[in-house]
Amino acid sequence: MKFGTRLIVYYLTAALLSMLLVGLAVINGIEYYGMQTVEQQLIKQSESATVYVTQTLLLEKSEAQGLKQNAGEITNNLSAGNRIVRIYDQNIKLISGSVDGIEQTKSQITGPKDALFEAIKGNYAYVVNSNNVYFAAPIELKEVNIGVLEFVYSLDFLSQIQQVTTRIITAGATAFGLLITLLSIYISRVMVKPIKKLVTATTRFARQDFTPIKINRSDELGQLSVGFNQMGAQLQDYIQRQRQFVSNVSHELRTPLTAIKGYSEYLIDEVENRPDLQKAVYHLNNESARLTKLVNELLLLSSLDAQREEFVFTKINLTELTAESIAKMQIQADKYEVVVNKDLQPNIHIQGDSEKLTQAFINLLGNAIKYSPAGGLVKVALTKHEQQALITITDQGPGIPAEDINKVFDRFYRAKNAKAVGGTGLGLAITKEIVTKHKGSIQLSPQNEVGTVVKVLLPLLE
Repeated sequence: MKFGTRLIVYYLTAALLSMLLVGLAVINGIEYYGMQTVEQQLIKQSESATVYVTQTLLLEKSEAQGLKQNAGEITNNLSAGNRIVRIYDQNIKLISGSVDGIEQTKSQITGPKDALFEAIKGNYAYVVNSNNVYFAAPIELKEVNIGVLEFVYSLDFLSQIQQVTTRIITAGATAFGLLITLLSIYISRVMVKPIKKLVTATTRFARQDFTPIKINRSDELGQLSVGFNQMGAQLQDYIQRQRQFVSNVSHELRTPLTAIKGYSEYLIDEVENRPDLQKAVYHLNNESARLTKLVNELLLLSSLDAQREEFVFTKINLTELTAESIAKMQIQADKYEVVVNKDLQPNIHIQGDSEKLTQAFINLLGNAIKYSPAGGLVKVALTKHEQQALITITDQGPGIPAEDINKVFDRFYRAKNAKAVGGTGLGLAITKEIVTKHKGSIQLSPQNEVGTVVKVLLPLLE
């Protein structure tokens, strides 16, 4: 998951959880305070009602008998206004029940009795059941509990308030969630934009492109960009000094090497009659030639880096150039007892520098031949791939380890399994620079079992 997407998810999760907690708190608060209000109202009603009942019974000679005789009239009077009122005797036996002044039959009356048992002890009590509150109050006369007065209060109004509140909260949460989504997208873009610049900069730095980053911020990201720019400047200066040093040393070595090579070739003729010196002169000549090649390669890379190396682009028959490169490497192939098999599509033309491309192909063919075993086979193919020419070179060597695939184009770097074979580690670096100057690309990949496949893509001539 991308960093920006992760920020949006975090914002939305935090917002939704906050809204959920607030919504639950509001709904529970409404239920709690609503029940508190209902309870207070019922207590006040029961106190008024018990006073009315007591006054009515005081006019009777027998209080208990008077409660039974006047229960119907009492419940009818107290139930006016869409209320349900019931009266029970001392044994929790229903005496009368009315709804809005209309008397009910005993078969119509149902409800929990837990509150009744508590009220007969002289306490106020209520039970919530089926969206109704059953509130029970003791009826006391001359400090004697003679019955229970029960009010049934509907909670429909409270439920409606909760439902409306839930709808409002849901609608508000939806609108708020949409707003948070838009804000989080905007915030994530603002925050991720400089991070993307830094990521792009690291990619450019890996390609040794140290163009400064422009992030006009004073926070940590701005400070990080300043650090990146300083690091890039230091790396660029270090690499430039390193290349300049290599170039200077190569130039300084070139003149004495030319002299050494000339004298070693002269000594070959002078020691014909000295078998003891012939071997030493032979090695001297070979090593001076190898060192001369290394110096020439370093000078070429320095020229490519400084863009001093001149490329002469002309129309090239790539088929003929590839065939000529293979012919030039035939002596080396015979030396290593390697067979070179070619399959070249005719008349493929590109725009390029024939001398530089020949050098690149010779480097690639030299590696393929050098690393293939005796009796091995090197395949060279040239075809058209979309709007590009594709050169494929396949060998049967030990292959390149996966961890070295992206490093072998670095200067002086050699794969771990190539240490036993001679080489400078500059050939692939030079080849990549030449291919890049031709607006092409080069890729190395291991085969399924053994060997390496090199693919070079060059744009076709329009």
